[in-house]
Amino acid sequence: MRNPLTRYMLLVRRWAWLVILGMLLCGGGTYIVTKLMHPVYQAEATLIVTFNTSPSGYDNTSASLEALPTYGQLVTSPQVLQPVVAQHPGLTLKGLMAMVSVKPQSNTQLIAVDVNNTNPALAAQLANQIGQSFAQFANAQMSATVKVLPALTPTTPIQPKPSQDALLGAAAGLGIALGLIVAFEWIDDRMENPDEVPELLNFDLLTVIPELSRKERLKNAEEIPPLAESCRILCASLNALQENKPYKLVMITSALGGEGKSTVAANLATFMAMAGKRVLLVDADLRHPVQDQHFQLENRKGLSNAFLEMWAQVEVELNGQPTEIPTLRVLTAGVLPSNPAELLQSPLAAQLFNYLRQSEQFDYIFFDAPPLLPVADAQVLATYVDAIVLVVDISKTPRKVLMRARQALQRAHARVLGLVVNKSRWPDYGESQDYLGIQARPKADFSLSIPETPAVHPQSTNGKVNPESAISAGLRQSPGRK
Repeated sequence: MRNPLTRYMLLVRRWAWLVILGMLLCGGGTYIVTKLMHPVYQAEATLIVTFNTSPSGYDNTSASLEALPTYGQLVTSPQVLQPVVAQHPGLTLKGLMAMVSVKPQSNTQLIAVDVNNTNPALAAQLANQIGQSFAQFANAQMSATVKVLPALTPTTPIQPKPSQDALLGAAAGLGIALGLIVAFEWIDDRMENPDEVPELLNFDLLTVIPELSRKERLKNAEEIPPLAESCRILCASLNALQENKPYKLVMITSALGGEGKSTVAANLATFMAMAGKRVLLVDADLRHPVQDQHFQLENRKGLSNAFLEMWAQVEVELNGQPTEIPTLRVLTAGVLPSNPAELLQSPLAAQLFNYLRQSEQFDYIFFDAPPLLPVADAQVLATYVDAIVLVVDISKTPRKVLMRARQALQRAHARVLGLVVNKSRWPDYGESQDYLGIQARPKADFSLSIPETPAVHPQSTNGKVNPESAISAGLRQSPGRK
């Protein structure tokens, strides 16, 4: 059972960019906008309301407290503000009322009259004039006596405050980002961890290949222990299945392009050959072939020649080109035809696959096929091969797409050996890295020796493989390959 903390760590890793972007955009935008705004100053005049209608000081104070809310309402009455408006040409009663806020102070005889304006001197002048106007109004027409504590000219604006506003903007950006993450995760149809793939498709999980960093993709596979061990586990799984129910022609495909099937096929063929098996890798993607580039081979003649030329002329060439690994040969795609799906359904195709199946020169023949769903080629190829390995990139392929791929394989009555989960981000699959990272005793340096076969490269001697040459055959997980 998976640790929930692991899932949260992956969510943070996946969406950290959105959180940072939201906070930077909202916080930085708010800071810039507030910096461009004109500062607003607030001046405050204080009114003291007292009653002298009773000889008792307590009664006078009580009367002042009771009357304070009423007096606060009268401060902004037209009778009080109109004389102030008359002293300022261009100022309207409505405009002045928008600047003024009155705040009776609880349990006191004080009323605060605040005036906001971009001009600090004008704010103080208006506050004092309103206080004087109200004092004249109250002293003349009401029983209370009003005194005015004049406002001072403010020196610090009350708004905007760029630093504080930027923090509020960043908090708002964080909230927006979290809301988007919840929405995206709610509607996201991709799987969360590799264990969900076999449960969804009802296929065995053969191996999990970890996601590599940019720097790791430039290295050889054997220089990355988790990647190398994942490939060896895949080889061991296929060999075990071979013992139970023999097969020879294996197609490696995926639901969509870009899931890493071509790199998996190349690494599988290479590691299987390095384990002593006689392997032929066929680049059966007649639309976007890559194995010739992967192994740095010529692509003038290949699989397509079996359809475009006479059978007798290409029968010998179907054994592929030798590589630096003696037991591995590669049959490239050849000249790209304009109608690959039609060629794969021709009578020559059945003759070609029967020839490869009956060949005693190879233990395994792996076909790097196109993806299942974008084109019909892979579904046609599935009817010819003995078994299929499905490569899945769970960070890219939604559940509904995988289900469509499963239905396509069922229609072809294909035998699916299992799944390869590629580019896994789950740290739970770091057991091999942890185990391989244990400090071990120094190991003896043994040369890998493979019995000589008809597929031996002319440059090899005594059937021995130069480890550096084997690695240089292109065992990499390239981001640009399918």
